Amino acid sequence: MIIPNLMAFVANWNPQLIRELKGRLKPRSITLVSSVSLLSQALLIFFFSAQLPTEKSPYGRYIIDSKQFPIVIEWQTWWNDIFLTMNWILPMALMLGGVYMLIQDLALEEKRGTLNFIRLSPQPGRDILAGKLMGVPILLYLGLALALPLQTIVAIKAQIPIGLLLLQYGVFAIVAMSLFSLSLLLPLVGFAAGWLWTLMAAFIVFPSLQFLQLIFGVARLANENPNAWQDFNNRWDLWIKWFNIPVSYNIAAWYGFMSLTLVVLMVGTWQVLNRRFSDPATTLLSKKQSYLAVFSLNLFLLGFVTPIRSNSWQELGTFFLYGIIPLCLLLAIAALSPQRQPLQDWARYRRESTRHHLKNRQLFQDLLWAEKSPNMLAVFANIIITIVMWTPWILTAQFQFNSSQSHQNWQWILGLVFLGGLILICATVAQLVLLKKIVKPQLWAVGIVLAIVLFPFICMVLIPIQPDQYPVPFLLSFAPWASLESAQFIDFFLTIAIQWTALFLLNVQLHKNLVKAGESQSKALLTNR
Repeated sequence: MIIPNLMAFVANWNPQLIRELKGRLKPRSITLVSSVSLLSQALLIFFFSAQLPTEKSPYGRYIIDSKQFPIVIEWQTWWNDIFLTMNWILPMALMLGGVYMLIQDLALEEKRGTLNFIRLSPQPGRDILAGKLMGVPILLYLGLALALPLQTIVAIKAQIPIGLLLLQYGVFAIVAMSLFSLSLLLPLVGFAAGWLWTLMAAFIVFPSLQFLQLIFGVARLANENPNAWQDFNNRWDLWIKWFNIPVSYNIAAWYGFMSLTLVVLMVGTWQVLNRRFSDPATTLLSKKQSYLAVFSLNLFLLGFVTPIRSNSWQELGTFFLYGIIPLCLLLAIAALSPQRQPLQDWARYRRESTRHHLKNRQLFQDLLWAEKSPNMLAVFANIIITIVMWTPWILTAQFQFNSSQSHQNWQWILGLVFLGGLILICATVAQLVLLKKIVKPQLWAVGIVLAIVLFPFICMVLIPIQPDQYPVPFLLSFAPWASLESAQFIDFFLTIAIQWTALFLLNVQLHKNLVKAGESQSKALLTNR
């Protein structure tokens, strides 16, 4: 009686979830997953039991004194090793297995055409996707849940505080949900190779788990020695502050800050998911959302390096400025670039507006705010937001190249301007490609932008040149900082001239293509009438 009532409640709350559960929770599947989980746990215990010393072989990691008889086993170390092994296996299986299953399921729904049918249901898009997130990996959740009792027993035997264990479970769950949310987005933008993205996710999950395991290990030491956390942070200069707020003051504050950051990321991801699921032809972000996202990202990163406390933290800020932020601005191009049909609709609208003498009055507002307009002005606005926010930090920093002569601060600002120009070129090229009538224009746009980014570096490898001898190629690449010290005024002028000439020519071509697209769309509509 309880189970039917529970199923009825779930069906009313989230019909998509009940659809996923009915399709997966078959007796045979449940039996198979339960058997694999329990057998894996038995094999794990058997493996570690085989490592225990015996009277015939009184050696190994778990013996206290090999000369003592009868032998005395260090049981806490043995239990601790089992716990650490499970603490790697379970989250890795959860995150990588969940990523693969979610991507493959949505890709299969898209291929069969059932995803469009689901979109027609009266359920909100977020409820459908939430049902997918909870229901698709349900057998994986079941298998891992069956392992939790053993890990809890092992943790108690290893004298690990249950409160600390629950805290880590919470962090793992938030990390997994954030990763799953991003995974749901990939098939919606046309990237459906589950195995490939699972492999790429492994490069994120593995170092993340290493870091979390390190923090967890230090937290365990701090439980026995209150000074261990402070000693660890002092030794490695890891006192993390966000705008001088000590977010790593203790383990609870650190876990809380990480969790809050991931929750904010998850909320933003679900905004994008709901928007894209409801209208597959729309951009991932509206222009207004992109300005807020870029502002928030810059504010978040600036918080870690403001004020500058040491050279290592200044180097981190430089990495943010010339590594993370350009990558995110390239992703903003993908999030803001409308496809061919929306661009044609906008071009037709602009053509009609021109006939009614509204061109000058509305063009700027359209390019800055309109959903279907080209991406260049929005990308330019995001670049300006970045430069304005980081300029005060750059002016207070003392930059060095190869630990030698310090750069002038204005040179680093100019380097950021060069990066912005290259990103604008990438944005215009991507928009030109998306306007073409070709198969899979998104993949072509991504490939061409990657070629623009990587081609200079490939040429520098094949034709070895030094930044002090030929600074312009470096200034035109995504590594302008390499030649800032050696570049002369003429090099800066030449770089600006090349970039803005390329931008002018590309935008002239884009304007011609848009005018042509608007005329074609208008003629097609008149013909249909």
